[in-house]
Amino acid sequence: MSEDLYELVALGARYVFAGLMVLIVLRAWRITLIDSRRAGTLRRMSPQTGLSGELLVLDGDGKARRGMRYPVIREGMIGAFRRSDIRIRHASIRRKHAYFQLTPRGLKIQARPGALMRDADGRPTDRLLLGDGSEFTLGEVRLLLVLSDGGALEEEAMDEAETPVENEDLFLEEER
Repeated sequence: MSEDLYELVALGARYVFAGLMVLIVLRAWRITLIDSRRAGTLRRMSPQTGLSGELLVLDGDGKARRGMRYPVIREGMIGAFRRSDIRIRHASIRRKHAYFQLTPRGLKIQARPGALMRDADGRPTDRLLLGDGSEFTLGEVRLLLVLSDGGALEEEAMDEAETPVENEDLFLEEER
């Protein structure tokens, strides 16, 4: 190959690779834009999809950093286990740490035996009833509950007559 032809091929390849780089950046920007629109749509639809709110990490480290958000459904399990409904990956969180259930009065959380849970004042407890804006600590991770429709829960609780509950436990203990 002659020297002139080599220079032309090298110059053309430079522009081809620069064009590919611009194309990759534009496509990545477009995908990000589409994903953010899709996430906004899902946030607006959250009451219809079963999401009742989210847990916001106020104080944590490692994989449960400050500012992380975990979606809260109607009921389920909090833990570090891969199949947990709310998976918080932190060394102080057990595989099956606590169970939760949304009631008309708020979000009930019951810790499993041996799991560390504290209320907003830092007192150890095994059961909590949380409303919108309530803080609590699981293991060493401090969390804030933000409910999607907190006002509706309070109205339902006022309308609903209190009936005695035979078994106050959220879930029957199952040791596996």
